[in-house]
Amino acid sequence: MATLLLAACSRMHKEPFEKAPLSPGQIEVVRLSERANLVVERIRFWSHEMNEPRFFLALVPKTKVAPSEVLILNHGWWDRPEYLLQYLKVDEVYDEMLGRGEVRPAIVILPDVRFNSFYRQYSDRFPYPNYLTLVAEEVAGTVSRHYAIPFERQRWAIGGFSFGGYLSLDVGRRYAGRFASVSIVSGLVDDQWSFWPSQSPPPGALDSQGRGKHTIVVPGPVPRLFLACGTDDRLFTTMRDLHQKLTELGIPHEWSTGPGGHTWKYWSSVLPQMLKFHLAGERSQVEAK
Repeated sequence: MATLLLAACSRMHKEPFEKAPLSPGQIEVVRLSERANLVVERIRFWSHEMNEPRFFLALVPKTKVAPSEVLILNHGWWDRPEYLLQYLKVDEVYDEMLGRGEVRPAIVILPDVRFNSFYRQYSDRFPYPNYLTLVAEEVAGTVSRHYAIPFERQRWAIGGFSFGGYLSLDVGRRYAGRFASVSIVSGLVDDQWSFWPSQSPPPGALDSQGRGKHTIVVPGPVPRLFLACGTDDRLFTTMRDLHQKLTELGIPHEWSTGPGGHTWKYWSSVLPQMLKFHLAGERSQVEAK
């Protein structure tokens, strides 16, 4: 128990920049680093959902014409957004893939999705977790306004690792009209979730705003889906079951697996495939217009 408490305290530790005051509506932008093909920025904003300042990192390609697509990439439960740079080296991998022309230039967003208690995020007592509003509305809204990217479905994608994969799948279920593609790597799954049914099941228990476990905020078609998990991962059975369930429902998706556990090493091996899934190929039609 002491070890878990220590880990939780470490996970929720705030750096000095996080403690600086920020007013509702205020945006704070800091350039952190630069590579050959992109810059890394940190953007702080006021979250009404969390009632505190929150931040995200933005990997912004250097292009003559400003990028017009966004990929939101979510970290795991015990992590910080910076860990995706430190351990997964997303900026380095993405920079090299941009340089080789393997992916389209999109703004890659790494939000801060730390919460005090996973029980709140994964419980029938809270049928509409606050990560949904934080990520799908507040982070996405701040990105849309700051980088002038409209909410046109083909411009937006979301994915993540572990808890970030769970979060991304839940966002994809409820905001299918906003995100055209969703990736889930080594993620958790709620066995009560429904997946893009023609008619939504009863919402069940509702929160104070009348939202339930099956509430759809922005309806739309099934997004393109990418699933991946290492065969030695403790969540492999969960991910395999999700793959089988989607197959039974006739929902198209990509399923990737191979040796590896619930580790940065395995996630590093699948990251290029994940980025290509979202950003390879010709530009979307909406961008060409």
